[in-house]
Amino acid sequence: MDVRRTYNGKWELRWREGSQRRSRTFDRKSDAADFDAWLRRRRQLGQAAVHDDVKLGEFVETYWQLHAVPNLSRSTRDLYGRVWSLHILPRLGKYGVRELTPKRLTRFRAELERANLGTATVVKAMTIVQSILSFAVGEELVEYNAAAAVTKPRYERAREPQIFLPLEVEQIRASLDLRDATLVSVLAYSGARPEEVVCRLTWDDVGEQAIRYVDTKRHKTRHTPLLKPLAEDLKEWFLASGRPTGKRPVFPAHDSGFWNPDDWRNWRRRTWQGEPERQRRDRKNPNAARPGCAPKGTRPRDLRSSYVTLRVYEGIPLTQIAREVGTSVRMIEQHYAGVIANWDGRQVPAERSIRAARKTAGRKMDGKANVD
Repeated sequence: MDVRRTYNGKWELRWREGSQRRSRTFDRKSDAADFDAWLRRRRQLGQAAVHDDVKLGEFVETYWQLHAVPNLSRSTRDLYGRVWSLHILPRLGKYGVRELTPKRLTRFRAELERANLGTATVVKAMTIVQSILSFAVGEELVEYNAAAAVTKPRYERAREPQIFLPLEVEQIRASLDLRDATLVSVLAYSGARPEEVVCRLTWDDVGEQAIRYVDTKRHKTRHTPLLKPLAEDLKEWFLASGRPTGKRPVFPAHDSGFWNPDDWRNWRRRTWQGEPERQRRDRKNPNAARPGCAPKGTRPRDLRSSYVTLRVYEGIPLTQIAREVGTSVRMIEQHYAGVIANWDGRQVPAERSIRAARKTAGRKMDGKANVD
């Protein structure tokens, strides 16, 4: 034991931990001796000596560099960063990591709920804290994850996804130009998530029989069958785009690259939802209102429901549908229970359903214009 009296009358205990020198200051010499005995006991039991506590606001930098950047996707990191800066840092940033006990974190949850935050935000904030403390356990800064002992609020979806039938999809496509109509077709008839299409899909991913999607959330690649009507739509868009090949995006942004979050938000607000009348300071007359192409209260992501519904009506097993859209059977049973319950057992090919919807909507079918 190396105990020395400091200039201010306190006692400093020094010890070595691996190749590093560490120290801690105590008011009484007996406290330093007790702590040294505790350190020696931990070493004899095969446990590492405990580091000095560190503020959560400082420790999160280590967490970010060693855990978040290597393991989390960019979109997840962006979400974590927003929730951290808005809700976690102001309330817990000045606490030491070891001070985050189940009691303190229970009150943290209560503070979030008193601030009238949504249940999803509260759950996400608690999940982030639990992830940070889990990393702290691995860093041997704490012995257990205190956040795991705190019950998170039960989250219930504020809205269920809209079930789009092929006729509704074709009515949406009828009011769009070729690019946007093809985009809606891909979202509706291949079961893709919007970010998988506008942010990652290239022409190399479009095969003759299937489309390859990269699921960054689950770090997997899946292949979804390419339905013939969708293949015809993609071929028409391919020719209109100048026959692009290779790694070029199927739906390029204004700079010929993949869409960024602003591009997607603009499309969703202007094309999908429409725009209200807007005043212009530099003009006497306001911009006229522009209606959206989709029913109010719906989201582009809801178009996935069309593919799932078509495959259910084809009689495809739920296990196969789950693999094709990159989700679980439980999620399909939960969100498409009505579709499954109302299926009469007749197997209707998806391609026939799409062509019938296009004929009814007055869309092109088999390269010929339909006139009602």
